[in-house]
Amino acid sequence: MTDKQLEKIANLLRKENNYLIASHLNPDGDSVGSLLALGMALMGMGKKVTLTTIDPVPLKYRFLPGTDFIKEWKEVNSQEFNYLVVLDCSDLSRLEPLSRDLFVRERMINIDHHVTNEFFAEYSYVNPRAGSVGEIIFQLLEQMKLKITYDMALCLYVAVCTDTGSFRYSNTSAGTHRTAARLLELGVEPSYMTEKIYENVTKEGILLIREALNTLSFDYGDKIAHITITNVIMNRTGAREEDTEGIVNYTRNIQGVEIGILFREICEWKTRVGFRSRNIDVSKLAGMFNGGGHPRAAGCQVNKDLPEAKREVLKKAKRFLEESEIIR
Repeated sequence: MTDKQLEKIANLLRKENNYLIASHLNPDGDSVGSLLALGMALMGMGKKVTLTTIDPVPLKYRFLPGTDFIKEWKEVNSQEFNYLVVLDCSDLSRLEPLSRDLFVRERMINIDHHVTNEFFAEYSYVNPRAGSVGEIIFQLLEQMKLKITYDMALCLYVAVCTDTGSFRYSNTSAGTHRTAARLLELGVEPSYMTEKIYENVTKEGILLIREALNTLSFDYGDKIAHITITNVIMNRTGAREEDTEGIVNYTRNIQGVEIGILFREICEWKTRVGFRSRNIDVSKLAGMFNGGGHPRAAGCQVNKDLPEAKREVLKKAKRFLEESEIIR
């Protein structure tokens, strides 16, 4: 995507008023941080802005300024907005159950960095080379010549830091570090942010990690590792859904593993699946189940019970890995 497309969005944001800015199901640091930073910027311009997430903001991100102003999706379904700004979403299914009445293509702006983006909005800026949507929002605000306040910098740093795995993942670029450096110049302290984001795990979250690792299994000559989190485990540990974030990375971090998978039982007929990899493009694997994401981190939802979903996903994962090895 070209900067001209980002400039078109910048001009639209300058010109129009009354925006609903939304992020996806199970909001992560990138979606929450980007949502807040863009919202603050537009409010600073005197725009009418409403912020919403489909699921509640995770506890570890509630230290960010402005989280109290984020509304539940149920509160915004009946309201009217001139434009719906969708952040960090590759497809509209990630916004359900937000009312489809709001999904008017001509009135939608989509800012994203997923390679599997479906370009569902009239105004789209999708840059898969960006380490995070926060990195794009930073670029957008600079392009609009808006002052980035300390509060906005905090939010953007959370977005950039978390979606690049603390600048460890392959989506980290020189541009990512330049953005982070500018945010530090605006007063962000990395040690404070690290403590808030990574060193404040709940007891329930630790118990969940212990139980999840007890389910660790291997397939295809130990090249596929998978973890399963059932509702029984969630209830036994008292963990929140947000506590599952990052657990899938334990599978990918094992020496020799090419594909790591997390199976999360949602209900009797629905299973959420997360994929991670070192060298394989797992966004293509997720695409086989109408999912998507990034080459090294993707996900999908399988509308089947947990045992059947595991059988089907593992079968396709083995075939996918076989074909990938043949090509290589």
